[in-house]
Amino acid sequence: MRTKKTEKDTAEKRPANYTPQPGNKATLTLADFTDDNLFAELRRRGYNGELRYSKVITV
Repeated sequence: MRTKKTEKDTAEKRPANYTPQPGNKATLTLADFTDDNLFAELRRRGYNGELRYSKVITV
């Protein structure tokens, strides 16, 4: 028979002053991917329209 995990169970496994390691929950943004990666993912998900990108250069 399975039982639900309780906060008590978690507290017994970790010390009271436990802090998780920084960076273990990475948040991805669109800037983390190349244009080719984004276009390939759209194609895999069934998008078949026109895909264009433009590059902006600021001086």
